[in-house]
This record gives sequence, structure tokens and C-alpha cells, in this order.
Amino acid sequence: MITTLLIANRGEVAARIARTCRRLGIDYVTVSVDEDRDLTYHDGAVTTVRLPATGSHLDAAALVRVAIETGCDAVHPGYGFLSENADFARAVRSAGLVFVGPSSRVIETMADKASALTVMADAGVPVLPGTRQASGDLDALARAAEDIGYPLIVKPAGGGGGKGMSVVRSRAELRESLASATRTATAAFADGRLHLERYVEHARHIEVQVFGDEFGSVVHLFDRDCSLQRRHQKVIEEAPAPRIPDAIRAEIFDATVRGAQALNYVGAGTFEFLLVGEEFFFIEMNTRLQVEHTVTEEITGIDLVDWQLRVASGEPLPATQEEIAYSGASVQVRMYAEDPFRAFLPCPGPLEVTHWPDVRVERAFDRHLTVTGGFDPMIAKLIATAATRDEALAAARQACTDLRWIGISTNLGFVAHVLGSPILAAVDHDTAYLDRIDPTAEFGDPDLLGAFAVAAALTAPDRATPWSVGAPTGDRALLDPADHDLGSIDLTVDGRPFTVRVNGYDGDAVRVRADTADHGVVCVRTSGETISVGSAPCVVRRAGEAWAIQVAGVSREVRYAEYRSFGATAADPEIRSPMPGTVVRLHVESGVQVEKGQLLGVVEAMKMEHELTATHPGIVTVTAAEGAVVTTDQPLFLIEDRSAAL
Repeated sequence: MITTLLIANRGEVAARIARTCRRLGIDYVTVSVDEDRDLTYHDGAVTTVRLPATGSHLDAAALVRVAIETGCDAVHPGYGFLSENADFARAVRSAGLVFVGPSSRVIETMADKASALTVMADAGVPVLPGTRQASGDLDALARAAEDIGYPLIVKPAGGGGGKGMSVVRSRAELRESLASATRTATAAFADGRLHLERYVEHARHIEVQVFGDEFGSVVHLFDRDCSLQRRHQKVIEEAPAPRIPDAIRAEIFDATVRGAQALNYVGAGTFEFLLVGEEFFFIEMNTRLQVEHTVTEEITGIDLVDWQLRVASGEPLPATQEEIAYSGASVQVRMYAEDPFRAFLPCPGPLEVTHWPDVRVERAFDRHLTVTGGFDPMIAKLIATAATRDEALAAARQACTDLRWIGISTNLGFVAHVLGSPILAAVDHDTAYLDRIDPTAEFGDPDLLGAFAVAAALTAPDRATPWSVGAPTGDRALLDPADHDLGSIDLTVDGRPFTVRVNGYDGDAVRVRADTADHGVVCVRTSGETISVGSAPCVVRRAGEAWAIQVAGVSREVRYAEYRSFGATAADPEIRSPMPGTVVRLHVESGVQVEKGQLLGVVEAMKMEHELTATHPGIVTVTAAEGAVVTTDQPLFLIEDRSAAL
């Protein structure tokens, strides 16, 4: 058995690997950069080696050197970073160390999506039409697209996690999609080559956990449904996959084992398929542990990291196919630092968890975490397991509600809503379901709800509430609850102005409405920190000269406004960066005329690209250069009104 392991990764997967090492009595070494030096898994390490910078997790030579210098005899790559990098696996083994994963030959074959499809097709595994050779030649890819037909999907040849993937529905969209995918793939995987594949509408994403050993044994550990994705990034996963006919499920398992045997596969891997009706097609194989491996562990009772370490040590698989069984159902939720109401933009910043839910939680911190823009926005994973699927979905939804935090916005309010959807309960969803949901249409405007909450907190006469005494700025002129139509309060929510009309107080709730004709009266009830705006719970806290509120999982800052009239105003001439990041592409030059909705440029953060478009017509001035590092709200473009420009 391995004696000392280098965990060549960070975050929750490093904590997950460390936990199994402690149970097995294996010493482990961790690596850290400034952003993760305080994460919990370092506490149990033999030693922690500081890496010089954020990108050091991709420095294969440095990681091999750390393993040798700290006396490790094996390296676990986790997932992401170098986990599917054949050169890294080769370098580890060339140094006389054990690589916890398959051979570099297999990694190389399956990391290239084109060669993976060829190998699987030769093994009799169903595949979709697409390129069979990855390419960085955009002209050659454009020609291949004509043969494949539309819609098609663009995929980076290396890497995973949905990064760089996009659906192209016409020839007119192709060139920009290829260019964007090349940039993302080069930045994320140091490999700009792409693969094209026919895009299947209304499919489910089904994957099968597979394991092989050095003695030729291959087993599957059943399936998972990972259809709940947004922009090809998985959000909710469950095991087993629901509502698949037994005969089709058996065919998928047979195809998986056949494909793994064709590779002489050793270690943990995942075969991913698209399921359309009763047809299924192989799309890719991940030659590593998956983020969603937890739900397989929950229904089988098998520690997959344990199996990885045993197989890497040269032991046979701990169980035969006949000995592997499952029971119950398990659902995993990925908690992301993002704002569903602002196009799911990444939300770096400080986070303090005040209460963890009573389910399995995979995380690398106890209470405090600073989320930075340099890594994936996943904060933690919540895993709920029960006897039935319905019970597991309900428990996962409750976990999203029970987790309490202060600070940045997350997706948990959005996810809780999805988990309660009749569409999900009926298994009528597909891989595009989440992309079709408009959070504001489903929840209401969280900025407006926050304005209602603070306005009610200011006017409620209950002196037990934390906000009744003392205004943060100026004279708040407490309104008399004995009257009706009590007047208005002007507020800003993250700088956005609102006038809230206070209609009265009935001894139980403050009645408020927006100062516009299209909103009715809403009853707001206060109880400690929690304020119910209609049926939506909000958490409100004083934060210096303002209030910090949280509604539907997102955080906002509410302040008194300096003004009281909100007539029609001209469009803001400045187009600002919605997040800290890097300007990766400019589509216009200074001095040209632009139209409303025209694409101006692209900002990237947390491996995600965000397009900036013109809010009104006019003459544009570009105030940032390609490659520039920008901050939230930094002006990037100035658009002068067309009439003013003339």
C-alpha cells in the first residue's frame, strides 16, 4: 500500500482525498498558494509546501519535485488541473512514483475527444457524428462543420467541466464560437485544439462509474444522471439515474465495460452518454475521479478514493461485479459563488457560513472562506441520501434552505427552486432545462424584494427588531403606523434606485408597494433577522452605514438614496465591467458608431466569459485594452448619445 501521498490539488477534493488517507493510515503532503493556505486539510498533512503563485497547480515539474523532496511514493491528481494530463502522469511515473490514475497512454487517448470517439466506435460503443481528429485550424474546422451539420457543439479537445463548450446553430455563429473556444481552451488547458460534434436536442446526460485493475478486471458501479447543467457545467447530480428502461440501462452498462476493456483501463473513470428516448451515444470519458463521485459512494457504500489508492498500489479490485449492489437514492448540489439574477456572474469575495445543513457536505473550510477569481467558483457540495428519489430531492432542497451564510451571492436559492420543480420530479428535464429558466421570472426581482424588506424594517413599530432605533444616515423620519398611505422611502439596492410606498401597518405586517403601477401591495413580516416579503424569506443585517440583505440566495447592499424623484433618465453612457476579470476580446474601436445590443467586448473571470453589449446607440470610446485586468464597475466603454454626437 502507498505510504506517503502527495495531494496535487486544492479545495474540497484535496480535503476528500485527505479524509480517506487518514482512515487508511496513509501520510499525505499538501500544496498551497496564498488563496488556500488556511483550508482545513492542511492541518493533518505531514507537511504543506507553498507554491509561488495561483497558476502553480499547473506546474507539473514543480509538483513532481515537491513529491520527491517530501518523500512521497505516490501522487493523487484529484480532478481538474493536471488530473487528465498525460505528460504529468508520465513525469510522475518517470520519477519512480506511483500515479493514482490510468496510464499516460490511456489519458492521452481519451483526453483527445476525437481519438476517444474513434476508439469507442471501434469497440462497438454508439457515438455521435463529429470530427475524428482535433484541430486548431479554424478554417479546417469550419469545413468540417458543413459535413457534420447544425446544430453542432464545439468542445476543447482537452480538459472538461464544460469550459469552452458552446452550441452553434448556424454558419453565421461558427467563427466567433470557434475563436472564443480556442481562447478559453488555451487559457484553461494550455491546448487550443477543438473538436466538433453533432448537437442532440432534448437529451439527458447519463454517466457510468467504471473501475479497472492491473489484472484485467473491469466493473461498473452503476449510473448517475447529470442532466441538470448550466452552460455545460453540472449543477445537480443524482444516482441512480431515474426512469431508464432496464434493458437500455443494461446496454449502457455493457457498452461502458466493453469500452473500458478495450482500453485495458486501470483505476477510476467515468463514461458519459447522451440519452435520447431509448438511444444512447458516447460523448466522452473522464480518466479520473469525478466531482459527482459522492452520489455513487452514497448508494453503493464504497469509498472510491480507497479503491483508487488500492488499485494504484497494485492490488486487485476489492469486489467483483456480482458483489457490487446499490440501494436508495442520492442527490448532490454544487454550491457556486455566482449570482443567478445577474446572468450567473461569478461572485468572488468573503463568505462566512453560520450554519451547515445536516447532510454530507464536501468542503475545505469550516466557517470562513475568501472566494477568489483565480479558481473555479464551486464553494462546497451538499449530498442528500434517502430511501427514495423523492425523499432525496426533498432532503437536498431542505439542505439548500438550511445552509446559512453571510457575504457573497450563491446559487443555492436557485437550486432549491429547481429541486422542487414538478418537471424534475417527473424526469421531464434535459441538459438545456436550467438554461431555459429565467430566475427573475420564477422568483421575482431580488433587488425589489430587498428594498421592500428594508423599507418594512424601517417603518415597523416593533422595537424588538434590530432596525427600529437609530437611522444609519441622516433623519429617517419614522413613519406613524397609525396612519395609512404613510408616504415613501427612497433606497438604492447595489446602486439601483427604488421608491417604496408604505401603505400601512395592520399590527402583523407592513404593507408596501413599488412606486410603479405594475406592482401590487406586498405584506412584509419581520421576525428577528428574517423578514418575509410575501412568501420570500429575506435575511437583513446592519452593515455600517447600510444594510446587508440576502434573498433567494443572493446578497445585496441597501442604502438610503440621496434623491427622491425617479423620472425618466438617459441611459448610463458608461458600460462597466460586471465583475473583476480580464478583457480578453474587444469587438469595437473608439470613434465608431454602435447600435443597441451590439457586442462590444468580452471579460473573463473564473474561466467564464461574459459579453458586454451596448445599452443604447451612439459613438463609442474604448477605455480598456485587450489583456487588461479590470475591477467590478470599472468603465470599459463610453457611448455618447447619437444626437449629442451629431
